[in-house]
Amino acid sequence: MPTSLRIVQKFFPEVTSVTDAKRRVSVEVTKRDTNSATVKNHKACAMAVACQRKFKATGVIISRSTAYLVTGDKAVRYHVPNSVSREVISFDRGAGFEEGEYQLSKPPKTPVYHGVKPGKGKGHQGGSDENRVFQHETTNVRTVPEKQKESGLTS
Repeated sequence: MPTSLRIVQKFFPEVTSVTDAKRRVSVEVTKRDTNSATVKNHKACAMAVACQRKFKATGVIISRSTAYLVTGDKAVRYHVPNSVSREVISFDRGAGFEEGEYQLSKPPKTPVYHGVKPGKGKGHQGGSDENRVFQHETTNVRTVPEKQKESGLTS
């Protein structure tokens, strides 16, 4: 089973398929969305509430890098750009989610791992320390769905 399907099924067990978005979408986050949202909750943050309202979705999962819009037993995967990711972190830390127009992009064709191509950076064997990529782990925000199983956390 593909990883993305497993991730979505943790939140929405009825989902049977995940497809990549074919185009980007715009979402307006309003004051009402931020007031009815829940901090550190993939399914109920301000962006998730706004997406669910706009697309009349069954549910939404918003992480710091990926978003899934769920309708019935299908989910569509989007890339979360840095502008949204920063707002998610701000929201999770209690500083709010700035109202405004945001976009979710279609996922990149090649996976991006924190700006490092697969096989490089963290875990890279050989070479000097100069060539290794330092990765800071952002804390005090929602967990990455893939890591929930490892840490025993659920949403």
